[in-house]
Amino acid sequence: MTDDINPRLERYLADDRLTLEHKALLAQARQSLADAGFYAYGMLNERQQWVVAIDDEQGQADIRLEDDMFVIEIRGVSPGLFSEEESEWRRRALERLARRVIPNVARGMLEPNQTASWSENDEGVAVGMTYTFPFDRSADIGPFVQAMLPRVDDLVTEVESQLRS
Repeated sequence: MTDDINPRLERYLADDRLTLEHKALLAQARQSLADAGFYAYGMLNERQQWVVAIDDEQGQADIRLEDDMFVIEIRGVSPGLFSEEESEWRRRALERLARRVIPNVARGMLEPNQTASWSENDEGVAVGMTYTFPFDRSADIGPFVQAMLPRVDDLVTEVESQLRS
């Protein structure tokens, strides 16, 4: 095995935190994403859980297993929201204001499965949407993610519009 995915795949297959059933379910999710045209890969997330992930021009998605369901997290970010601001002081002030306003926007206009925050790394608005799917709908994951990625971009735009008004 020579390609770069195989070491990760080998760690995944050897990981005893997952049952054979869970490994098979994540493999089904990965296949559904691949069938929808995504390059899907397995990785450990920040909570040390195995997920199937994709990165796309429109956003990212992670699929994990939780409480006998697939949990699909779709994220998007709009980097450099105030990058065109010439005054460094004004740009930092606008970013500070965004950090304070975004939580209020999230509480007031987002659905319970949606989140919004300020991304320090990307210096812009980051949003997320979380959905659950029963295990018997694993084949629907790829088409669902494909349909939802444009909506995550719309959500970024919606939150940004509240910052500019």
